[in-house]
Amino acid sequence: MQLLRIFVFLFVASASTILPADQGATKLLSTPLETMHYSRISTSSEMSVFMHALADRYPAHVRVESIGSSVQGRPIEVIRLTAPGAETTAQRLKVMIIGTQHGAMEPAGGEALLVIARELLSGQLRLLLDDLDVILLPNANPDGRDLARRSNANRVNINTDFVLLSQPETRALKEVVNRFGPDVLLDSHESAILKRETLAKDGYLTDFDAQFEISNNPAVPAKLRDYALNIFLPTLTGRVSSSGLPAHRYIGEIISIRQPITNGGLTLRNFRNAAALSGALSMLVETKLDSREDVFPTYRNIAVRVERQLLCIRSFLTLAHEWRAEIRAQTTAARAVLHNESLTLFAGYTANRDQPKTSIPMRRLETRKLEQLEFRDHRKQENADEMAYPPMLIITRHQDTIRPILERHNVSYRHVFKPIGAEVLAVRVKGRSNTVERAELLAETRKSIAIDSGSLLIDLIQPNGRMAALLLDPRSISSIFRYPEFAALVVPEEEFFIYRTLKSALLNQP
Repeated sequence: MQLLRIFVFLFVASASTILPADQGATKLLSTPLETMHYSRISTSSEMSVFMHALADRYPAHVRVESIGSSVQGRPIEVIRLTAPGAETTAQRLKVMIIGTQHGAMEPAGGEALLVIARELLSGQLRLLLDDLDVILLPNANPDGRDLARRSNANRVNINTDFVLLSQPETRALKEVVNRFGPDVLLDSHESAILKRETLAKDGYLTDFDAQFEISNNPAVPAKLRDYALNIFLPTLTGRVSSSGLPAHRYIGEIISIRQPITNGGLTLRNFRNAAALSGALSMLVETKLDSREDVFPTYRNIAVRVERQLLCIRSFLTLAHEWRAEIRAQTTAARAVLHNESLTLFAGYTANRDQPKTSIPMRRLETRKLEQLEFRDHRKQENADEMAYPPMLIITRHQDTIRPILERHNVSYRHVFKPIGAEVLAVRVKGRSNTVERAELLAETRKSIAIDSGSLLIDLIQPNGRMAALLLDPRSISSIFRYPEFAALVVPEEEFFIYRTLKSALLNQP
C-alpha cells in the first residue's frame, strides 16, 4: 500500500511539473495516458502524436523517424534524443530502449518510454543527454496494441521471430539496431502473474516484481557476457531493489509448479540475443503485470505498472550514464572480436548439481497468501559444438530458398559466375534438427572442392557475418534448419551443401 501511494504521488507530480528555466513556465506536455487519467491504454496514433509534439517543442534535441511499418501499415517510429554541442556524437554512449513488442497485453513499457522521453528533455533525466544519445522505440508492435492482442496482426509473437525475420515488425527492429548501432540496449516487457490456462490450474500465481536478463547466447562475445552477468546485472537489480521494487535475474516462465526452472531463452530468436551479436550490451526487463481479474483504481492497474517500468528504466539509464566510459570500452572490445572469436553453436539448460532445488515465492490463487515452493533448479547452462570462426561460407544448392533469409538479415553475398576451387570443411550430421532437438555432428572432413557457377559466397567479415554463420549451420541452436520449411533441406548423413572455407581467399578465383 505504501508503494502504491508513492507511485500515485509520483504520477500526480510528473503530470504537473513545470519545465526548467530555459523553457520558462511552460507546462509539460501530458502523455496520452495522463490525459485520459489512466482509464485505458494509449492508441498507436496517440503515442505518435505525442512524440511529434515533443519534436515540435524541442526541434534541436528531438527527431522522430519511421523505421518501418506494421502488417496493417501503421508506422513504427523511433524518437531520437540528443543534446547538440554538449559532446561530439562519436564520444557519446548510444542507448536504445524498446517497448511494447507484445502489444496491448504488455503496454506499460511503451507508456513509460513516453514519460522517459519527456524527462530526458525537461525533467529529472535532462543532464543525461549531455553524454548520451538515446533512441526510444515505444511502440514496436502497433497492430498488437490497437487490436488488443499480444501478437502482431498475423498472430505471430514478434519477440521470437529474429531468426526467420518473417514479420515486418521484426525486420524493422533488426534494421533499427543495424542503423543506429547502440552500445547498450534494453528490451522492455511485462509478465502476467495470472496464467489462467496453465499455472492457475495448479492454484498459483507468480509473484515477481521486476526481472532482468542478459544476452545469454554463447555466441555473444564472452567478455561482454561476463560483464553483463557478473557486473552490470547485479548492480542494476540492486539499485532497483534498493528503490523499493524487488528485482532479480530473470526466471523462465513458470507454467507449472512441477517444472524445473531456468533462466531466459538462449537462442537468437529473442531480440535481446540477436541485438547482442552487434556487440551491444543488450538486456531484458520484465515487470509485474497484475491480474485482469482484480480491481484497481486505474485501468488494470496501469498507473502502478507504468511506475514499475519507470523505476527500472530510470535505473538503467542512470547506471548506463555513470558507467558510460566502461560500457564503451566493453562494447568496443566486443566488436573487435566479432569476426575472430570462436563460435559456440549450441547451449541448453541442465540440472544444477551444486543446488539441485531452489525455493521461489508463489501466491495461492484463491487466498493470495504467499508461500515458498520448491522447484528443481536447471539454471546451469551447458554449451557445446565450439568451432573456429570461418572466414567464408559457400552455399552450393538451394540458393533461391536461402537468399531471402540473407537479405532480411542484411547479409551481403556474391554469386559464382565461373567454376572455382576452394579448400573447405565439409560436414555430415546425424538426423535433422527441429525446435527441440539439434542435429549432431557425424563427420567433418577437410577437402578441396570445385564450386559450380550459381553458388553463393558469403564473406563473414561483415557486420552481420556472425549471425550468418549461426543461421546457416544445422548444429546451431539458432539455425534456420530447425524450422520445418528449411529442415527438409538437410539430408541426414549426406554431405551438407553449405561449406566453411579454411582461408579467406578461394583457389583459382577469377
